[in-house]
Amino acid sequence: MPGTREGRDLRLLPRPTPPILSPTLSQDARPVTKPKILFRCDASVTIGTGHVMRCLTLADELSGRGAECVFVSAAGTEKLVPALPYPVLPPDKLPYGAALAVIDHYGLDAAYEALVRSQTSAVMAIDDLPNRRHHCDLLLDQTHGRVPEEYRGLVPVTCITLAGAGYALLRPQFASAREDSLARRDGELKRLLVTLGGTDPDDMTGRVLDSVAAAGLDLAVDVVMGAKAPHLDLVRARATAMANTRVLVGVSDMAGLMTQADLAIGAAGTTTWERCCLGLPTLMLVIADNQKDIARLVIQSGAALSATPDTITGQLRDLAADPKALQSLSHCAAALCDGRGAARIADALLRLPSLKELRS
Repeated sequence: MPGTREGRDLRLLPRPTPPILSPTLSQDARPVTKPKILFRCDASVTIGTGHVMRCLTLADELSGRGAECVFVSAAGTEKLVPALPYPVLPPDKLPYGAALAVIDHYGLDAAYEALVRSQTSAVMAIDDLPNRRHHCDLLLDQTHGRVPEEYRGLVPVTCITLAGAGYALLRPQFASAREDSLARRDGELKRLLVTLGGTDPDDMTGRVLDSVAAAGLDLAVDVVMGAKAPHLDLVRARATAMANTRVLVGVSDMAGLMTQADLAIGAAGTTTWERCCLGLPTLMLVIADNQKDIARLVIQSGAALSATPDTITGQLRDLAADPKALQSLSHCAAALCDGRGAARIADALLRLPSLKELRS
């Protein structure tokens, strides 16, 4: 879920009719040499960067197979995701005639998908809760434990539904680091990773650091935040007052940080699957309503412990004294996700006639 990148659930916010429901569709007269794939997703301080980051992972996979990828995103998205390596168009300039449009947006409904479908060859929708209708050819829900039957009646009967953490959209670096990361899980608690979203508008990171400091353990602490996080300076001040604690901004090697960490404190968003792929035990916080389902399933699987700022101090002390508990969390996490979801999704997309030119 989108998500470091975790953010608040748009379903909880007022939903004015987006001005993008009637985009100006412009025809491109140039000969098409590659299948064009559009990604309709946004990033903001409110919703975080998770939607864009998981679309970016899929775009990289499809680009490597011969697709031409274009992002269609609201103003401000590029400021939060400055390294976006694809063209970015405003939402009212949706190109005409694409082979596929990927829509990852809680604020856009089946009516918008139908509009886009009338001007493109196929539509793929990404969602995290089976509680609304979609007009799409393929639907992805990467929630652990989700099954296609949960979307019956919510998608067209011809829709291909990909469900479960086996389809989690992770960058290739996580699958590459998986073996080394799993090999070092010895149950010792020496290094802690705190990552609660790229924006963290409610300063949950600051509250968590107060709880970590209160535990009184000899830990190295890495805190990951986005450059546009509104409370970044406050978090840096807290970290300065703590021993062996650093704040990292604009991290490019998250897989490396997770591999070196013995425990994470994180939200139940898109980074959940990154941690699971690397067998990283987690104290899991729910910071948005749409994360409750993911948190419940992951915690029930034994891959994480439910946490709040008030419980973290005691949980850290308990885990530091119980190496077997940390190892158990690691084993359960690694069983949920192997990091190869993007390739599986790309293989499924080859079943769409408009994408038959992609390399398998």
